[in-house]
Order: sequence, then C-alpha cells, then structure tokens
Amino acid sequence: MKLNICTLRTLLLLVIVSVGFMSGQSRQRSPYKGSRIFWDLSSQKEIFPSGNYARIIQLQDKRLMAVCESGGIMASYSSNGGNTWSAPEKIVQSAPDLPAAVPDLIQLSDGTILVGYNPRPSKPYSTERRFGIRLVRSTDNGKTWSDSIFVYDASHTFEDGCWEPSFLQLPSGEIHLYFANEAPFTTSNEQEISLCRSFDGGITWGEKERVCYRAGSRDGMPSAIITDNDEIVVILEDNGHPGQAGFRATTVRCALDDNWKNWVDANSEARSMIFPSGENRNHVSAAPYIRKLKNGETIASWQGNHDRPGVGEKEYVMYVAVGDSDGKNFKAVTQPFGIPRGQNGLWNSVSVGDDGSVFAVTSWNEGHGPAINIIKGYVMDSFEANFGTPVVNASFSDENWTRKNAQQVYMGVTTRNRATMDFLYDNENLYFFGRVVDRTIHTDKIDNDGIFLYLDTQDCCDNYPQKGMYRLFLNVDGNVEFSYGENNKWVAAAQIPDDMRYEVKIGRTYYDMEIAIPWSALGLDAAPVGLPMRCNIEVRDRRDAEIVTEKIPETNGKQSWSWPGFKLNPSGEAALESIGISTKAGVSLVGSTLMVSSESPLDSVNVFSMTGELLASKLNCGECVAISLPVEREIIVVEIRFVNGARQYEKMLIS
Repeated sequence: MKLNICTLRTLLLLVIVSVGFMSGQSRQRSPYKGSRIFWDLSSQKEIFPSGNYARIIQLQDKRLMAVCESGGIMASYSSNGGNTWSAPEKIVQSAPDLPAAVPDLIQLSDGTILVGYNPRPSKPYSTERRFGIRLVRSTDNGKTWSDSIFVYDASHTFEDGCWEPSFLQLPSGEIHLYFANEAPFTTSNEQEISLCRSFDGGITWGEKERVCYRAGSRDGMPSAIITDNDEIVVILEDNGHPGQAGFRATTVRCALDDNWKNWVDANSEARSMIFPSGENRNHVSAAPYIRKLKNGETIASWQGNHDRPGVGEKEYVMYVAVGDSDGKNFKAVTQPFGIPRGQNGLWNSVSVGDDGSVFAVTSWNEGHGPAINIIKGYVMDSFEANFGTPVVNASFSDENWTRKNAQQVYMGVTTRNRATMDFLYDNENLYFFGRVVDRTIHTDKIDNDGIFLYLDTQDCCDNYPQKGMYRLFLNVDGNVEFSYGENNKWVAAAQIPDDMRYEVKIGRTYYDMEIAIPWSALGLDAAPVGLPMRCNIEVRDRRDAEIVTEKIPETNGKQSWSWPGFKLNPSGEAALESIGISTKAGVSLVGSTLMVSSESPLDSVNVFSMTGELLASKLNCGECVAISLPVEREIIVVEIRFVNGARQYEKMLIS
C-alpha cells in the first residue's frame, strides 16, 4: 500500500507520541471506575398533571409506557422517546372506598404487559375491603385490559396492610411479585418483604413467601433486578440499621439458582446498605428503586436529603446513583430534576431505554399538588472526539461534530442553565464547543460566566496538578485563562499560544464558545489517537449575589484520576497504528459480516468509516462476536477494546 508524505508524517508523529506516553510518568493512582449520568434539562416533560408513584418502561414496540396513581391507575404512552405523551387513560378504576394505588408494570418476554397495584381501603374499615395486591394484563400492547386478577390479601386495617408491588421476570419465565407486608405482624409495627410467584404469565399466583425481615423494623418499598452475575438483587428501605435514624436504601440478594430458598435476616451477609460508608451513609435514602444498565452496571433512585441536610419529607427530592455490576459500590450521586428548596420530588423510579439512556420520573410538588415529570439522562464513563476540522466561529450549525448538534455532554441541573458540549480533533488541534442557556450573562465581573475545561494528556491520574495536566477557563468576555500543572499546583501560562483560537457569541438567552487548542500547547507533537487521556468540565454561573459552579459528579478539578476518560476516535490512515497493544484479536470479514475472536475477553468492538462515522458497535462481547455491517465496498476501521484496557485497530476493505 502506498502512503503519501502527509500520511507518513502523521504515522511517524503517532509513533513518537506513543513512545513519549510509554516512557512518561506513570499513573499515581487508579483512575475512577464507573459511569456517570448526564441529565438533559430540555428533555424534562410533564406526563400526568397530578399523581404519585410513577413507573415507566420501554415496550417491545419502542414506545414508552408510564403509569401512576391518580384517582385509579392511569397510563400514558410516548412514541417519540418521551418528547410528547398521549392523554392519560384510566386502566384501573378504583372500587368504592377502595382506592387503587402504587402501580408497577412489566412487559413479559412474550409481550404481555402486567400492571400491578395496591388496593388501599378508606376509613371506616370493614372486613369486606382489604389491603391487597392485584394486577391487570394486556395481550395487545395496552389496547385492552383484563379484569382485576387476585394476588394477595392482607388485613382490612392500615396497621396490618400490604404495600408497593414490584415485578421481576426470571429467564425461566417465572414471574416474581414483591411487596411490603405487615400482615404477619398483627401485634407489632414490623414489616417484611414478601413474594408471590406465577408460572403462567401472571394469571394465577402462589402463596406468599418471605424474602427478608429485620426484627423490630420495617423493610419496605422493594424492587428487583437480575445482575449479569446471576444474582437476584432486591433494593428496599430499611429503618433498622444501627446508628442510623430513618430509612436507608438497602439491598438483599440471593443466587438466581437459589431463588429465595432462604430468607434474609438482619445480620445476613446478603443484606447491606447501598452506602455502607462515607458521607452518603448519613443521609436519608427512602423509597428506593433499582434497574440495570445496558453495560451491566446498576442504578438506584431514592428520595431523601442528600444535598439539603436537616430537611423533612416536605423537601425530600429524587436522587440517582450508579452502582457496579453486582449492585454494590454506588456513587456518582445526581439530582436529576434540580428541584429547588421549598419543593419536593417524591415516590420516584428509574428505567433504562433500549439505547442505554436512563429515564427518571418523580412526583414534583411545586406547592400546588404533585405532577408527574420525566427527564432523560445519558450514561457515560468517558468523552470522545471524532476526526474533523470545524471553522472556529462559535457556531455548530454547518459542521459534523462528534454528536448531533454538538451535544455530547449535558450539564445544567445544578445551575438550571442547560449546557451542552462536544469535541472534534485533527492533526493540529483539539476543538471544543459549548453552548450555555443563561438569561443573566455577566461579562464585566472578576468571576464571569464560562466553562472550565481540564485535560490530562499524559493520563497522569494524579491527586494534584502535574506536568501533562492543563486547565482552561473559557471566559464569556472572550478571553482564555490557560494554566498547566506543575509541582502540585496550577501555574498560569505567561501567554496564550498564538495559534490558539477562541470565539464567543452571546445571544439574548445563551452564549456559545468554541476553541481550537493546538496539540503543541498540550505538550504533544500530534493527535494522540488510541492513547488514554482524561478530561473534566465545570460550568460557572455568575449571578448577582453568588457564583454557582456545576461539576461532574465525583470529580475534583485538581485530581485527574477522578476525571472521565477521553479518547480520540481513529480516522483515515491514523487508524493503521496500533499503539501499546499486547493483546491481539483475530479479525476477518465474511461478506459484510465482521468476525472478531480473541483469547482475551473483549469489552467492545466499534466499526468506523474512513471519515470517522460510527457504523456499528457491540458491547460485552466475551471472546468472540459477529457484527453485520450496513455498508458495501467500503474501507472500514475496526476498534477492538479489551477488558484489560488494551486496544487494537484494524483497517479492512468490505469487498
């Protein structure tokens, strides 16, 4: 294959850069492990004008379906990813003096939809009206619903009722319906988590079984998942942890094969708080909900006082944290809706879409009754940049950024100013674009509005600023503050590099900023394609009386180990270089099907066009994967990422 002079120069520079990385300083500590959720403020919508206990799923036909309690059980649907919703329809009518409450829903593997709910008698109580668990079924995608199906009855009095049903289907087809249950404890205020099973698609149900119980306490509000490690994990609220006042989100678990042969008591190793240590342990985390992400990690939501200590339930709001694939080590806490003080967001839940995005729903009470709101979040553990050369003019309209409309990173929940950001790169520069919606833009203060951009081009993963780490403040007044790391502190550069280009455009309610950062200003001779870097972003909002800085969860501006990873996606001849790879996969094409196999486990396989467009992607591949490619007679670049962190690039022709 013949290479022109420019291509040869690029490849030689890549080799030089790679040698510099391999011989440079080593990581000072292990990098942050795990994803974070970035919430898109523009996706926030109202589903129901009133209601509580909202739950949401994505159906097999790609629609979203939401349910809540509001004078019965209401349902609504969205065919466009949650942007608009159908008029609410009542699918369960409350019986006289027997309100239907607290729904949960699931679509079974055969397409049947189940909506469970909790009949809750009104006073005066009578033995004919009991607290119970019921459900309705739909076999036609929600067009029609069955009559109510009996699951369980507790007592007719509030003190000995049952509450809060939640579904789980096992790979065998068996269905679990979990609920909180006071019925076994008629002489105390105790409560357990119970379970009923169905083996016929939810038509009939077995007797209740105990899942977990802490003597003298109230296990409540269960929901369940099956982890990638074949464990059933139930999250619940537990008010019996020693030294902790109030409810704490807690998990109990068993092996899938065990399937609750034994129940979990207070002292079992199978019971643990989701925050067993650290500051998060000291905050209320009630009414939890759990789901599994597409990458195998887990997410939990709850209501509490995480960033507003001392408040009561009238000011509790929704929080979400990301856990590992075992449903443990939860961190990266976010408040999806940014609900202000004096208001609350209660009885929340989360769901995961087919594309891996997260939906959060809450009953948001702004002072005139709760309304059901939804917001969409994006799960990311790193940022990326495609190959491209934009015109640096503070505009994205005519250019193909890494994400559509230059919207890769979403921020703004803390400041209530929606911010979106993206990256591109070429052989000379790294490009960054940001848009912030802001109605009070300050350009004449000491601390103006703007964006902090942090880069660790050497993957130092240090606790303090060191050589190879850089900080830029993109000031809305048109100036750039450029600092580099040295001896544990940020040092302001004596001057801004002449070839660093920065433009700002200020509108009535927003500002756009775009910068070209020469690789030479970052201590590099060329774009470090295929090499690990780290990146961090902070958005500063200058207000009349205060400064609010929004940060990515679990990050520290001085500690690059805490920053998300950052990579340059290969493009063109640059993808021919495979740098620092000790693991090798076999790659072949059979027609338009890509075959990849390796003795080392594969994390992901990504296929790019020569222009940098992502054509196909597979996650959690194991040791082999087959990918059907949507192109013919095209040169492709295959990026193979191994579980051990190694990467391999291959250039191939689909003939």
